[in-house]
Amino acid sequence: MISTPAKQEPSLLPVRTYLPEILVLLLAALTRFWRLDYHSFWFDEAVSLQWARSDTSYIWQSTYPLIKDKHPPAYYLLLHNWSNLLEPVGLDRNDAALRSLGALLGVLTVLGVLLLVRRLSGRSTALLAGALVALSPALVWYSQELRMFQPATTGVVWAAYFLLRAWQEPRRLARLGWWLAMIAAFTVALYSYLFSAFVLPAAGLTLIGLWMLERLEIGDWRLGEGIAAFAITALLFLPLARNAWLVNDSEGAPGQAFMNFIDNMQRQLQVFTVWRAPWSAELIAATLIFFGLLALIGVVLPWPRRQGGAKRYGIDQMWLLLWIGAPLLIGNLLLAVSDTVFAEDRYFLFLAPFVLWAAARGVVVIGEYWRPAAWMTGAAAALLLATALPVLWSPAMLREDWRAAAQYIAAYQQRSPHLPGAVFVHAEYTNPALRWYLHQLVDEEELPVFYPYTGTLSPDDAESVVAPPVRGLEDLGVETLWLVQSHLDGVDDSRVVQTWLNLHYPIITEQYPAGIQLTGYALRHRYDALPELGPNAAILNAELAPDLRLLACEVLTPELTATDERMHPPSGWVHVRLWWQTTGAVEQAYMPSVQMVGTEGVWGDRLYRDGETLRRDPPTQWPTGVIVRDAVDVNLNPVTPPGNYPMMVGLRDEVGNDVGGKVECGRVHIVR
Repeated sequence: MISTPAKQEPSLLPVRTYLPEILVLLLAALTRFWRLDYHSFWFDEAVSLQWARSDTSYIWQSTYPLIKDKHPPAYYLLLHNWSNLLEPVGLDRNDAALRSLGALLGVLTVLGVLLLVRRLSGRSTALLAGALVALSPALVWYSQELRMFQPATTGVVWAAYFLLRAWQEPRRLARLGWWLAMIAAFTVALYSYLFSAFVLPAAGLTLIGLWMLERLEIGDWRLGEGIAAFAITALLFLPLARNAWLVNDSEGAPGQAFMNFIDNMQRQLQVFTVWRAPWSAELIAATLIFFGLLALIGVVLPWPRRQGGAKRYGIDQMWLLLWIGAPLLIGNLLLAVSDTVFAEDRYFLFLAPFVLWAAARGVVVIGEYWRPAAWMTGAAAALLLATALPVLWSPAMLREDWRAAAQYIAAYQQRSPHLPGAVFVHAEYTNPALRWYLHQLVDEEELPVFYPYTGTLSPDDAESVVAPPVRGLEDLGVETLWLVQSHLDGVDDSRVVQTWLNLHYPIITEQYPAGIQLTGYALRHRYDALPELGPNAAILNAELAPDLRLLACEVLTPELTATDERMHPPSGWVHVRLWWQTTGAVEQAYMPSVQMVGTEGVWGDRLYRDGETLRRDPPTQWPTGVIVRDAVDVNLNPVTPPGNYPMMVGLRDEVGNDVGGKVECGRVHIVR
């Protein structure tokens, strides 16, 4: 067999000598288990959870045809069993516990890289490649997501390792075990994510390349065994490949082979390295050139002999060229069939470990010529990836913050038991994402969730489709309606539901967690008597204008920070509910003035909305004695210092002038 740098290493080492590998694995675990619950599950992850909570036979029957879901069933079945393992200890609804499956697979990916690269490129290259994979932001991100891209990556890496072990194993029976392991790893990858099939030609060519580079002895069955193993893998994949072919027409429109080639390859390199780093365009470009050159050196330059003589080319170069080049070549050719092949960052994630291996090999090859250069470039590569990591756990990476939306609704309703509420999820298919969090906080009997609008809505559907479910809630005594909207493109492009509700009901609040619009409506805002209020309500009965009294005031967010990075950055909002009553005919359309004040002046002032209660239903239209429910949000100055502040309420006339005095309706505690 052709010797490689790895063959110069002892096959068995004392445990203490594995300390560098252990440290790399600990680094991988640290990055992948760090803040697993920072991001709430988004729509795609909720889909994974929905499938995983189904019966295994239903999962297979529904996802294997690739019609109800475009991804195969393996990951959903894996998550199903993982959830079942967590259930006895009460963690089957815990975000971090569920995501720990992907984190473990991410660590296994790094282990696979260490084992594979060590055998082909030597220990130094393996340690650096493992460290780069451990620090890769995209690989960390997708190991913390309940989707199939990390499992597919893990399967591909281990399939490569098992292929190599099978080829290098001299004992036939032991080789059979490695071939079976390769078949299993490929099958898991293929039945998790269809694009994994792009590495099959690379693996097959690798087998042929190994055979061509080595002179096999008579009676050596490795090539035949390998061909048989790949044939079995292909036969196992064939039914799924057929299903994929049958549904292919729905994925994108035909493009051109190699269209946008340079941009696509540059983008892939960025995905595999610093991904979403919030850097300048110039720094990003320099970083990509740096990693691109390292990877190119790693693929092209051979290992130089330290003692002089001819340079020798290694199997690892062939491996890298095939396992990186073949999938990208196939992807560029398939652009002629679908222009969406490179549409998402995650599509070719399984190539990231091989590209980072190439970069690590480039560093070590440089070190063979000049050792200080290897230390500098290796440290720079690791530092760049590490520096690009923190953005993953920042508001900039929030996609759909369903947890924040659910927490806001739940907190409001728990402070308002006298105002029964309900939730309309629009569009319907985002329902599982909200329900996952909402009903961990509020019982469904207390706060039901509805998704009455399906299909595509047009303005003509307002009265016939939108109105009946809402009026049905009114008949049931629901007084607060929460409209939760996300993913409406192609479903409600004209915002028919929101427009109809805006026309008929006052707006309580509007919140904007990432990827979501949350709007509260008062289905009832006039009362004959003051409802039973919460213990923190301030009963004021203060006349602030002729014939107009502020009966009571409720500060529903009595403690918060001055800044808010999730619901409406950059400022925190104090939500205040006011209860008004007329004692006679009111002659002006007064508007409430609500401010949070301190000794230095005003630290927060109210927001005005076109659809708020006193704009839709001004006091001049109220019957004498009626009680009206009003709500405002007070926008805080983000630099408000911590402390306790009074919330002052007054009235302004139709031209905006203050009338009468102001009263304190409660206090707000600003925390850091």
